[in-house]
Amino acid sequence: MNFKKLNLHLVSDSSGETVISVAKSALKHFRSVETIEYVWSLVKKKEQIDRILEEIGKKSDEHHFVICTITDDELRKYLKDNCIKLEIPYRAILSHIIREISSYLEIEKDEKLDLHTEINNEYFQRIEAINYTINHDDGQNIQDIDKADIILVGVSRTSKSPTSMYLAYRGYRVANIPFINEIPFYVDLTKLENKLTIGLTVDASRLVEIRKNRLASINNEDNNVYADPKKVEREIKKAEELFKQNNWLIIDVTQKSIEEVSATIIQYFNRM
Repeated sequence: MNFKKLNLHLVSDSSGETVISVAKSALKHFRSVETIEYVWSLVKKKEQIDRILEEIGKKSDEHHFVICTITDDELRKYLKDNCIKLEIPYRAILSHIIREISSYLEIEKDEKLDLHTEINNEYFQRIEAINYTINHDDGQNIQDIDKADIILVGVSRTSKSPTSMYLAYRGYRVANIPFINEIPFYVDLTKLENKLTIGLTVDASRLVEIRKNRLASINNEDNNVYADPKKVEREIKKAEELFKQNNWLIIDVTQKSIEEVSATIIQYFNRM
């Protein structure tokens, strides 16, 4: 199956729950589309829309699609007009429905509406996912790891934690486990059966650079093990051996953003 890549920008003047749900339902009909979702919530000013357009412009050679649930007419029109200028597909999923109801009942919509108080089941599920992910960061509380939706394994500084939190915000319960060379993998592998377990790997030279920067940030440049090129290369090799032994999917994060890695993981999850 040939996969097409789509940068999907979900723009909301509230929490983004509605636009995320709609996008998720729509994308289920396109298994061949690899989507990178950018969630822009609490958009209240034109300056925020300018920022969105600026980010889109950085990848102008790629496919983009904008879906919004902005209810302010002026702000929504500003986004729409600029999308037209950039020749980017744009859809507002609430304005047409609101307009139709208003016309049919011959009443005006409520302008002073506090959308931030909107709480639904998906909101609570997301909070639960975030709490679970925080409590299962960096190998913590593995006794109930079987309750995770997604499990990430990788050596230090392969973006396990930020990727986990991004996925948690999307509603997935994620546990991440560090691979430490020369220390036996301490998780009961039977608990990972039938679970989406992802091995994160990275180019050795890039990881050395990342680790050196980390040591410098904490004034620990004298550490001659953590960023040693030969030790790092051996550590990555051992981790990849573990991934392959257990038939875990492997993602190379070297040239990928958190959003791109997460999008790939979500694609895997949806195929299970």
